[in-house]
Amino acid sequence: MAQDNSTALSRLLHAFEKDGFEARSIITKFNGLGIMAEHKTAKSYDTGNKKRLYYLKGTPYEMGYLMGLLAEPEIARMTEEFTEKVVFSFIGSKVLAKVNLLRDAFTHVIGQLAGAEFPGMPQEIRDEIQGIYDGCRERNPMTRVAIERLMTLNLGIDVILSMVYSGNFLLLSFTDIKPVDINLPLMCNAFSVFGKAAGGGHFFGRDFMFPTADVFQETAAMILYDPVSINGQKTLPFVSVAAPGMIGSISAMNIRGMGMGVDMSPAALCDPTQIGINSLLLVRKCIQYGTDARHIIDIMRATKRGVSWNYIVSDGINDRACVVEAGKSGIQPDPLLFPMQFYLPVLPDYIFMSRHESATYDSGLMVRWNDYHYPKAYLDYNKGLWKRYNNISGAKCAIAPDAFDTMGFINSTWKDGNCPSAYYFAPQREDRDDVVLTTNHYIIPEMRYYAMYPWTTLLVSEKINDIQWRYDALNYLILKEINEKGHIDYQAAKRLIDYLSPYGPYPSYYAHKPKSRDKKEIRIDGCTSIFDLKKKTVESHYGYYCDEWVKVTLPNYFDPAK
Repeated sequence: MAQDNSTALSRLLHAFEKDGFEARSIITKFNGLGIMAEHKTAKSYDTGNKKRLYYLKGTPYEMGYLMGLLAEPEIARMTEEFTEKVVFSFIGSKVLAKVNLLRDAFTHVIGQLAGAEFPGMPQEIRDEIQGIYDGCRERNPMTRVAIERLMTLNLGIDVILSMVYSGNFLLLSFTDIKPVDINLPLMCNAFSVFGKAAGGGHFFGRDFMFPTADVFQETAAMILYDPVSINGQKTLPFVSVAAPGMIGSISAMNIRGMGMGVDMSPAALCDPTQIGINSLLLVRKCIQYGTDARHIIDIMRATKRGVSWNYIVSDGINDRACVVEAGKSGIQPDPLLFPMQFYLPVLPDYIFMSRHESATYDSGLMVRWNDYHYPKAYLDYNKGLWKRYNNISGAKCAIAPDAFDTMGFINSTWKDGNCPSAYYFAPQREDRDDVVLTTNHYIIPEMRYYAMYPWTTLLVSEKINDIQWRYDALNYLILKEINEKGHIDYQAAKRLIDYLSPYGPYPSYYAHKPKSRDKKEIRIDGCTSIFDLKKKTVESHYGYYCDEWVKVTLPNYFDPAK
């Protein structure tokens, strides 16, 4: 047995070496194994610290414990600095007194809910959080890490969004909140390209843009998990893009070649009293257990959820992909009860919806598969919706001649403002069965009604124009590459998911972003990743745009037969 353990460790160390990493800390505890490795050349521009890669093997509790031992200082920063500062990123009020009230109210309710018994939270998540805490305590008896802060780190964003999207602030002690008091950091993009469009490959691109709170750019890392099942359910080894202390995954891929990510999607389909498991935690759960795309959808249906999100699921085995437009679990609410009454005369009615059903509403989910056919008859209502919005608001939003074409734009630049708030049917641009993409809005027409809730439309405000432009621009660039080159290769896919970078086709898009301490380099707010689901590799870019990308090759660490 000792020989087997020695052979396994030797293989892992060789795998780190092949990916450009060098193991710095190796810990065996209980029956688990934890390794922290540093990249040989990739460093953070600001700190000079090398990019890290973690390996964790064991039960949920053991993996958490090992992470606590390996990364207590980083976990402390994430649970204190990050969680506190990220709350501020959701506050848009310019009145200092109100800013402080909102911060205190959000922080209080997050702490209350995060400390409660969350219905539907898997026991393994609770165990892993407990393990992280216990590991941190062993590493540093004076650690600032606390169970409540770990729960807040992993559940806080969903707690906030469940209230913010729905306008239901009854859980707060302070309820005098207006849409202008909220700032939504809506910046994510993702695509899946496969089959003929990818020359026989399958590339999953993930651009998770989110405030770093001046912490995440220094703590972000890829984490290799080799989970040991404790409930008889088969688990899969996987790689997660996250940071120490985060149980969930910004994006992830398992050894079977399933990739998944999540984008914010403002809609009123939320329940602050029954938050459940959503976003990063749900991605983690699906990738840890999901054997193919349909299995992942089944897992999502069976999981209690209370917040609206867009999930992209990419299946590298069957060459399928989909965007799951999700809201709270349960039966379908009446769509026509959500839009402002003034718009009902120019919106499709029940008879029209029943005749143009495009997807099945199932426990708060509607799935836009790669072969989904958008019912274009909905687009005929847009002219009336634009006119009604202009009449009501006094705006002069215009519909361009190519606004609803395959490679068209509603806004020719991210600075334009032609969207009639959320009161329109967003066209599905991609017209191929081998291309799927998403940003931060629902596209399935039946789901659009839930984004037309008056509070939500005021909350999104002008951001809807940027959301629509990013979707249109990414679609245009992808289809242009295919039309000109015949297909997208790995390097093109990497370049396409990085399309908003300072060295991309829109160099001024992030010109206003925070810079390094010497003001010379632009910080990456979040993390950009490109996955090759056939070769099972992931390459990620975080820190600063001048920083080197880091790459992990999953089959080097785990047996693909798993």
